[in-house]
Amino acid sequence: MRKIFHNGRELRCGWRLLIFCALFFGIGYLVTHALGRLHLPDYPPLHPMDLVIGEGGTLTVALMATALMARFENRSLTVYGIPRVRDLFGRLFCKGVVWGAVMPAVIILLISLAGGYRIHGFNLAGSQLMKFALLWILASLLIGLSEEITFRGYFLYTLSDGIGFVAAATINAVGFGALHYYTKPYERWEDWVAVTLLTFFITLALRRTGSLAFPIGMHAAFDFMFLYVFSGMNGGYFAVGRLLNADFPGSIRVTGGMLGPEASWFCFLVTAMAIALLHRWFPCAKWPIPAKESVAR
Repeated sequence: MRKIFHNGRELRCGWRLLIFCALFFGIGYLVTHALGRLHLPDYPPLHPMDLVIGEGGTLTVALMATALMARFENRSLTVYGIPRVRDLFGRLFCKGVVWGAVMPAVIILLISLAGGYRIHGFNLAGSQLMKFALLWILASLLIGLSEEITFRGYFLYTLSDGIGFVAAATINAVGFGALHYYTKPYERWEDWVAVTLLTFFITLALRRTGSLAFPIGMHAAFDFMFLYVFSGMNGGYFAVGRLLNADFPGSIRVTGGMLGPEASWFCFLVTAMAIALLHRWFPCAKWPIPAKESVAR
């Protein structure tokens, strides 16, 4: 009976994942209930404040669940890839931001060369432009923090302990793509594939840099560039307060259509090239630390 629950070193990874998920959904219910009692304003889809509240709540839940599991397992949060506060916005984060800015820029350039992107001027001006720029920086940062700590972090570390990193990263990438496909409106297979490829890039970055600082920076910058700077659609909506009055004429294979440039076929090409470059520039695996070596002494 003991072997069902224990692997000779600690509780088996499957049971630990079940506990983590139970904590995540349990704490999430309490946080959602608490936010509901605040009677916050109803924001339209893709409003930055809606994302700040939603992603901020998810981040809080993920950190609480991970901290409880870290205490239970006698491990540091850094073992799960979560950087210390003093390291969060350091060199790795900045490198991630560069990658997250360049990749959308290349995709938009290719879409533009194919005749699928036109700019008609700024969408806002003056104080409103500055206000929404700051709000979208905050919203994008919270998206990067919440999604990376929730879906990578503890979950990917523990799954890797059970089935190996490659299998765990594959499940994580395909599953993250499926989550987008089944929970967002107007979805097509292109977005599932694009999100899966982007998640492979993110998990490779975590493995090769040893920290979520790079993926967080990349994820935040990627969303900020597509939603705010280049002002593309996402899930059938334009971002409220986007920088540009832009449209995306032409084939949905080129532009991504209502799903935005993330679902463009050019995103497949650019992400595949980025994975190859990342593999070459960061050749050594640094994460995850073997479970038997990661318990705090």
